[in-house]
Amino acid sequence: MVTEKAFFNQIFAKNKSDMKMFYTLFILGISTTLLVTAGIFTNQITLQIHPSSFVNSLAKYQIFALTVGILTTIAILILNPESKQFLRAGQLGTIAEKEKWLGINGKSSWTVNGLQLLLFISIATGIFMFFAVKHTNSISNFNWNFVPLVLLFSLTNSLAEELIFRFGIVGGLFNHCPKLTIMILSAVLFGLPHFFGNPGGVIGILMSGVLGYILCKATIETKGLSIAWTIHFVQDIIIFTALMMMNVKQNTF
Repeated sequence: MVTEKAFFNQIFAKNKSDMKMFYTLFILGISTTLLVTAGIFTNQITLQIHPSSFVNSLAKYQIFALTVGILTTIAILILNPESKQFLRAGQLGTIAEKEKWLGINGKSSWTVNGLQLLLFISIATGIFMFFAVKHTNSISNFNWNFVPLVLLFSLTNSLAEELIFRFGIVGGLFNHCPKLTIMILSAVLFGLPHFFGNPGGVIGILMSGVLGYILCKATIETKGLSIAWTIHFVQDIIIFTALMMMNVKQNTF
């Protein structure tokens, strides 16, 4: 009798875990699809905050993406209430688990590794975006008036995407999937939509996929979003600055 009860409890626990994994992936699939097809919805939003149509389109997308991020967060919290533990800064003094290909030796804290990764990732992003700006002959188009909008869009974009692709994935799956599986899922789900982003194409997928893996690893090991959000925020500052230089004329400010 005891053996049968234990067996059925095990089957029930496995089915419950499988269902949570299914619903998590379903939620994330919808969220990702909404972001990729955002233009269908943002075209319906009437918003005029700037003379530049490019800036207005960015603002509308940010409103939409943040809404999707918040709804995703609510859905994951309902599905897995324990996920709320990841909605905090996290334990930055935690030793980062060894990962040779990322240069993580397994001896330093996430504070140290986070700063190192921030530096190297930012250099890579900066080089890529510099050549994109140079290719469009927009180097001289920088304007300090870009800064407030760049900071605002970087903040909202990084927050929305971290809520979806880090909190959503980690919060929904951390007790139901191996750590490596969760990190790979984060890399894939974060990377694929960036085929249409900046950087875009195959290079955009690869760069974003690697970044998604790193940020997910930081989120799981520190049990918080601060390192992932900070690194993401800085990359968005670099990217949005370049996009503004390439798409907004100085005389519109």
